[in-house]
Amino acid sequence: MSVGSRMKERRESLGLTQVQLADMLGVTKGAIGNYETDANSPKASILYKVFEVLKCDANYIFQDEIQERREYTASPHEMEHLVKKYRTLDEYGKEAVDGVLETEHRRCKEHRERSAPLPDENVLPLRCSTQAASAGTGCYLGPEEWDLIYVQENDLTRRASFCVPVSGNSMEPRYHDGDILVIDDNAEVELGQVGLYTIDGEGFVKIYGGDHLISLNPDYPNIPFIEDSRRNGKVIGILEPDWIVEE
Repeated sequence: MSVGSRMKERRESLGLTQVQLADMLGVTKGAIGNYETDANSPKASILYKVFEVLKCDANYIFQDEIQERREYTASPHEMEHLVKKYRTLDEYGKEAVDGVLETEHRRCKEHRERSAPLPDENVLPLRCSTQAASAGTGCYLGPEEWDLIYVQENDLTRRASFCVPVSGNSMEPRYHDGDILVIDDNAEVELGQVGLYTIDGEGFVKIYGGDHLISLNPDYPNIPFIEDSRRNGKVIGILEPDWIVEE
């Protein structure tokens, strides 16, 4: 489980709603949603309050992250036979190794995801981006990184290609900070519809305006398309938290 999942688990075990926890920490409900989806992390000053309010310590919140770091730390054997050799390669050699490594990593990951047993016949696997898309002035949406989650099967989730958390308020009142948007990457985004875009490496959830992107919040200006612009899919709805099935 991630840090955000641990926070959510502990909050629910104490019978607290997101609104109640937000009031106790002095933050917004949207911020709690971001913490629990790992779209953002609490600042140090807030983190100390988290431990106090949730009646737990850092070992509980960060236990899985610490374990993950251990898993991704090179063993002495790997350091001697892999890392040291890699560091002696020239740029061409490193690029070749990186290409093979990325291809095989993706192949194995996709195989694990396809082979993962479903918790229930009415449950679907769904990729969820670990990077938030901005409903504001832009936020990083770089190389694709995903968590595999399970969701209840319904008309919306059957059409979903993947989902992505929202960061910011430029698309209020339709979409709010902390919402998880459902994306169909096969659907065309028509004028006036909302899509997910990457412009110069930053992700945006905006209304398609032809040669520019439009926010619902009038405080935000239009964003013009540039050469390095890419449509990632059409926003077809919001993933309700109750639809997410714990493994």
